[in-house]
Amino acid sequence: MASTLMFFSSKACPLCQRLSIDVGKVEAQGYVDGVPVKRNRLEVLQVDADNQAKWAPELLHYQVNKVPAFVLLDKQGRAVASTTGPKPYEQMQAVLQALVSRAMSK
Repeated sequence: MASTLMFFSSKACPLCQRLSIDVGKVEAQGYVDGVPVKRNRLEVLQVDADNQAKWAPELLHYQVNKVPAFVLLDKQGRAVASTTGPKPYEQMQAVLQALVSRAMSK
């Protein structure tokens, strides 16, 4: 079982939309800022926080009150790192890279 990176976002959030491109690269191309992502070690899950009917349990469980937010789950499904937004794009991008690197080092 792989670690999971959950990305909580909203369509109404411009910062979320910018970060969604970076998260999409991790998901589709298998890298973030030159760091290779081994698919069997990290799964990426983009969560639409606007769809509260579907994602309310996760939003509550991981205490996501603002978007964008990242939550890194270990292979057993436990939250091992998280961040809440909003922060400047560059900081959130650095957080994404740090979380991916952490997942790859396990």
